[in-house]
Amino acid sequence: MVDTSPAQQPVPLERGAKSPFLPWRYGLFLALCLSAVPIALALPWSRAVMGGFDIAAMVFIATLWPLFGHDHKQIRDAARRNNANREVMLLVTFIVSFVLLVAVGVELSQKQNHSAWTITLVIATLMLAWLFSNFIYAMHYAYLWYSPDTEGDDCGGVDFPGDGPPEFWDFTYFSFTLGMTFQTSDMDITSRSIRKVVTAHCLAAFVFNLGIVAFTINVLGG
Repeated sequence: MVDTSPAQQPVPLERGAKSPFLPWRYGLFLALCLSAVPIALALPWSRAVMGGFDIAAMVFIATLWPLFGHDHKQIRDAARRNNANREVMLLVTFIVSFVLLVAVGVELSQKQNHSAWTITLVIATLMLAWLFSNFIYAMHYAYLWYSPDTEGDDCGGVDFPGDGPPEFWDFTYFSFTLGMTFQTSDMDITSRSIRKVVTAHCLAAFVFNLGIVAFTINVLGG
């Protein structure tokens, strides 16, 4: 007897309809960032911005945890389903990081002796901003790698060592290596489009890290 039952399909990583505007995680992040609006009624705007971002970033990072347990087929499915306005997402991420640096600068310039609460808020904000931006780039690299070419195959663009197609751990490793060292380690970039994104990533990381050094000197000097 011939088995006419449909072949078993891999379980998709992302459920629900494909968003025509933004990946759902990023939409959730932006919605939570709006929590800074009512907070601003009770706190200075700089603290409201940092507090709203911290809440949104922690939730966003928490939603990424399941990605680390999925195989490359599910990562491919997630990347292709959540591909709306990726370039706009990177631009908004850069703007958010810039606004955060301004907010931190304003907060640290208010007075010479900063309270422990203020220093804790600033450190938490800078750490979360660094994690958030690098995870955003990791997701974007996954999208670029698994985007279909003219024949429907993966575009690729980064040669990862090891067997099998890359998983989310690989893209996270790639992104955080760039964010810390401004260069790749044991991977080769073979795509021009990914080189462009890597260049922007390294420049943004350099500016952000420079800001962290400046604020650290300010706090220690104060």
